[in-house]
Amino acid sequence: MPSLEPHEDGVPAVASFQTLLWDLLARAELVKPATKLTPALNKADFEDLLGRLGSIFQAVESKGPGGSDDLKKNRQFAIVETAVRDVFGRLISTTSIESPAFVKVWNLFDILLILGENGECDSNLLLWLTEELFESQTIKGCEEVLHYLESRRQRIIAGNFSSKKLVILRACNELLRRLSRAKDPTVCGRVFIFMFQCFPLGDKSSVNLRGEFHTENETTFDNEIPEGAATPERMDVDAPAEETKASDASRSKKESSQKAEPKALKPSELYRVFWSLQESFSQPKKLFDQTQFAAFKTGMEATMTAFKQIANEHQTASKQGEESKRKLKRKRDDEMSGSDENYNPKYLTSRDLFELEQTSDLTFRRYFLVQALILMDFLLSLTAEAKEKLLAPSGKPLNKSVMYSEQFLGEEDTVWVTKMKLDITDHIKTRTSDGAYFLRMVDTILARDRNWVRWKIESCPPIEMEAVTPENFSEAKDQARRATTSKRLRPLPMGSMSLDFMKDEDEDAELERLRAEERYALPDLEHYKDAIARDDFNIEMPKDNEEKARAEATKASKTWRALRIASRFKMATFDRIEDDNKIDIIFAKPGEEEQGADAGEAADLPEDQRPLVITGPTGSDYASLAKMLVEKSPGVYQAVVQHTTKPQQEGETYHYVDSSTFNMMLDGDKFLEFRDVDGVMYGTSQSMVYKIGDAGKVAVLALSTESVEQAKGMSFDARYVFVEPSCAEDLEARVKEGGTVTEAQLPGVLAAAKKEIEQARGADAGGYDKFITHDGDLEATFSTLDAFVYDREAEPEGKGVEVAQNGEPSGGDKTVEQPAASDVPMTDAAVTEGAGGANGVEAGS
Repeated sequence: MPSLEPHEDGVPAVASFQTLLWDLLARAELVKPATKLTPALNKADFEDLLGRLGSIFQAVESKGPGGSDDLKKNRQFAIVETAVRDVFGRLISTTSIESPAFVKVWNLFDILLILGENGECDSNLLLWLTEELFESQTIKGCEEVLHYLESRRQRIIAGNFSSKKLVILRACNELLRRLSRAKDPTVCGRVFIFMFQCFPLGDKSSVNLRGEFHTENETTFDNEIPEGAATPERMDVDAPAEETKASDASRSKKESSQKAEPKALKPSELYRVFWSLQESFSQPKKLFDQTQFAAFKTGMEATMTAFKQIANEHQTASKQGEESKRKLKRKRDDEMSGSDENYNPKYLTSRDLFELEQTSDLTFRRYFLVQALILMDFLLSLTAEAKEKLLAPSGKPLNKSVMYSEQFLGEEDTVWVTKMKLDITDHIKTRTSDGAYFLRMVDTILARDRNWVRWKIESCPPIEMEAVTPENFSEAKDQARRATTSKRLRPLPMGSMSLDFMKDEDEDAELERLRAEERYALPDLEHYKDAIARDDFNIEMPKDNEEKARAEATKASKTWRALRIASRFKMATFDRIEDDNKIDIIFAKPGEEEQGADAGEAADLPEDQRPLVITGPTGSDYASLAKMLVEKSPGVYQAVVQHTTKPQQEGETYHYVDSSTFNMMLDGDKFLEFRDVDGVMYGTSQSMVYKIGDAGKVAVLALSTESVEQAKGMSFDARYVFVEPSCAEDLEARVKEGGTVTEAQLPGVLAAAKKEIEQARGADAGGYDKFITHDGDLEATFSTLDAFVYDREAEPEGKGVEVAQNGEPSGGDKTVEQPAASDVPMTDAAVTEGAGGANGVEAGS
């Protein structure tokens, strides 16, 4: 900060500049009579400002000792700062920030902005004064100062930001120290957002490079164990059922595999277990100790058991009770909204409050579950597989301080953490009305956090790409031109015919051949139709691989030429081409297109043309039904092609994108649903669905039940069909036929399928438009699905086809014959519950 040199000629200059400041403030009141922050003052609002400044400083230099330009500039900055500080001190000492007259201070700051932009004062002078203003005001007054900085942010950081960044960071940090994260969360958020908008994206000023945790965030609670309270190590559980001697070996195996469900602890017993988990949330590295980790696992299991019991009780509560709670909550929200105080999200840890069912608060449980999900992601980053990916050579220096390279999660612990994460996500998604939407937001935040952690591990490489120099651009342009230009001269230019016939001696015959119509006229489409048909025959029945490759190349060339000719007068038919290798539609005569199969199907569109979502549990073969719809009626249905980050493979149909593009689409809510399968992302784009509808077709989506819940959370308007197996034996047989599930995984897969069916038919499932039972006869099941799409009552063909609408049997008042035992849908006793298993196996994939 420059200081005023003691010189007798400096004092009149300060007085002159003070007089100028007061004149400018008076002028500002005329220009902006409003007493608000906006609009901001500009240079055009003050006539001859720079000229009056020049006259003051010229008078100083004429009387002063002279010197270098830097010395003159420092002397000028010192005069301005001294005068401004005097005016600033008078204004804030006589005017309260709540007073309308305080607009003079904002006008003074705007004048300093103008002077700083023109280099007439130190550009940091405005920030120094706002820093002092922060220190002299209450929290409410600091909000007004922050509002000013937010409204002038772009002008403040426009020039010479490198010298301002430390002042901004210091002022914001000092303000954050005064604020309470619990009582002033909104103001804290505004400060952070202001810093994020000021500093570049890749700036390291506020990055936690060493990965230090907020160990000061300690949760105090009553840690004493009441007499007679049960500890998590000896929780009461149901006694296991005694095994009976039976001749049937499968029955014995089933009974021995069943495990007792632990009982939920009472609130008085759960209190200490629940709040002790906060220590692991704030200091995750303590879990590297096996004793601490074992206690953490026990506490998480006890807490999740209690949460499940609470959710079950809420689901069975009466509607009157729920309505009264909603009214009470609305009344409480109204009281809070009318208060001037901010809502405090930090919960109390009183034992009495906890025993009064504090965990019944949904928001309270969600706070805890989100904390748990963050910690589970941290633990999964310590697995051997995650470490192997992390240490893969990338050519970038690694930040060892945030890698925890010496700590690995064992295989048994990895299984537990993975299962616990699935339980938490399932609880969030299925136990609340808007759980799927809430979980989607949490997944997005956690995905961004993982990207930031990866950025820190790679030592924060630059995020913004450097500008391309003209030399590099010219070099790249020349290289592209050389790469795309063939240096070998063609013996025959493209599109030209051979002139070898001109070698004949008969000049008249040669001239007639030159005038032949086939040399200049476009060929007929029929010519390419026959040629493409011959190429198809050679591709189907080639003599050798070389002939097949040659036929494929020539067919591609002829197909391209035929499309170019058809584009002149048959452009409308292009929308009806389903496969690039099958363009027969363009060869149809005028008027014959409408008589084809596609035209008949297009005219036979269902009345309800909303997208059709087909789902079901593992083994229900719902993906085959969706495929049959598209194959049998390509003019009516079209499958939605998904986006994926996996490497491109032959024979697969996906939109292949890289991870950065997928994340950008995910952040922009471009996907109806998305999922992570072994590190590979899959997603269904909303725009792809809408394009199919705009083309006059019905979009068909084959999704897992988890993906369907995401789509419903996005309020996706479609018809939802649930395809379920007829019985447990039929389901088990089809899962085994798939060949992707081992014997050890089979019980878990069957248990997961039973759970999906129960949730789909449950009262809180959100509703399906149709339930269809599939017993193995795919054609009969397809007929039932087709009848539903066209809203006509179907006569079931084959055996074991049950038609249900919203879970109710079809048929009206007609007498329905009782189905066989194998046709009865699965119940709780129909599926063997397995301990674990491949719950991640997706049906129909």
